[in-house]
Amino acid sequence: MQFKGGPVRFLLKRSATTLAVFFAVVMSAQAQTSPAIPDPLAIQLPIDPFEVGVIVDFREEMRNFVRTISTNARSFNPNFLVIAQDGLSLVDKINPTDSNVHSPAQAYIRALDGVLETNLLDETVTTPAGKPSPDLEEALRLRKAHLATSATYGLTVLNMEYSTDPNTIDKLYGDSGAKGFVGFVGEGPELTSIPKHPASIHSANPLGINSAIEMRNYLYVANSKSFGATTNYLQTLRKTNYDALIIDVFHNGKPLTRADVNSLKYKQLGSRRLVLAEMDISSAAVYRYYWKADWRQGNPPYIYRPHTQDPDRYRAIYWDAGWQAIIAGDVQSYLYGLLDLGFDGVILKGVDAWKFYASGGEVE
Repeated sequence: MQFKGGPVRFLLKRSATTLAVFFAVVMSAQAQTSPAIPDPLAIQLPIDPFEVGVIVDFREEMRNFVRTISTNARSFNPNFLVIAQDGLSLVDKINPTDSNVHSPAQAYIRALDGVLETNLLDETVTTPAGKPSPDLEEALRLRKAHLATSATYGLTVLNMEYSTDPNTIDKLYGDSGAKGFVGFVGEGPELTSIPKHPASIHSANPLGINSAIEMRNYLYVANSKSFGATTNYLQTLRKTNYDALIIDVFHNGKPLTRADVNSLKYKQLGSRRLVLAEMDISSAAVYRYYWKADWRQGNPPYIYRPHTQDPDRYRAIYWDAGWQAIIAGDVQSYLYGLLDLGFDGVILKGVDAWKFYASGGEVE
């Protein structure tokens, strides 16, 4: 998808309407609108990615989607950061007949400023029973190759680990730094809090931060409900000195405002930091502003099926043009809402969704 010229750019730059207002209007309209009765002649058949005869290069389709998001965002803000969570596996194109042969996916790499991965320090190659696992050995070998490619092309690698044990946390931070990763140790995968340990930020940095390569540390809060009211939430974040904050644009179901986002762009000590928004590009959630009352599995056709562990989130056919339009299609898309709010960049969640489809739906 490409933009069609100046008027769209002008609209975003000059619009006095923030994403908060836009979301509020959309959600209000949905609440007041009864589900429409579908026209049998207009109904599209749902897409079945596993149907015999359907050929999709799931890896390349995800690379293309990420490139589209990056291109569109940077057409408005050349300094907008794009970091792919769980996107390390796509930095190399693997020969389908020989996994030892691979080449860098340069167009995909150029679309990114970095990748964010979980448990990069885990180099386990045995099963829980202690037996050697060829699959784990191969996965570790490929990961090392992807990390080497990332280093060659200057991608910032963010590593996220989980622990509540102080000694373990200190070791995880030390090991992450030794490998050249920007580390963060959360108290659990839900990412609902600011970790209590260490008391002082690991790799604390008084300097201002304007790019991913300058980052030495970061905080990731995926679910901010435990922080209470919006004023308390923002005040708590403002009192930190992290180089970057990764947050959801919504707090307690309501979107932040441009003023809220701008208020987070400075560390407590006064220097500049990055404020990044997470955005899931491969799952459609019933609680997001774009969800319509009559949506269900197969309608629209890019709504595939619910996640096994989270029935309020549906897997999206991420290569479908309709879904991509919602994420990054125009000034009413999710991406441009983030731009309008003044976020410095985006963390793309769900980049590893290609694995689900490539496995025939077996990898959850």
